[in-house]
Amino acid sequence: MSQIENHRVETSHIETELMRKMLALGLDWHDDATMMKLASECKAFGPAQAQAAFASSNMEAKIKADIFVLASLMMKTMGSAANEGREVHGGEVWKAFGKHLYE
Repeated sequence: MSQIENHRVETSHIETELMRKMLALGLDWHDDATMMKLASECKAFGPAQAQAAFASSNMEAKIKADIFVLASLMMKTMGSAANEGREVHGGEVWKAFGKHLYE
């Protein structure tokens, strides 16, 4: 499998997990305000918040932490592809969420 296919497969897997996590929280990626709020939380999320979320018994906090980790992984995967001169895109869920991460 070529490296470009690896990036495409990876972004597809990340997209699927983002969708699952958002569904678990009842988040609608078609709702721009919801995605804007989630992206705002993601931008403020750091290592200390991740450690606290994963150490807690709060399932919502853990799922959001998973979403934020997946967002970071998606950006790194897409960045890696871009650094190799390849264009890789996320799907509908990533586009709905990701566009607010860059605002």
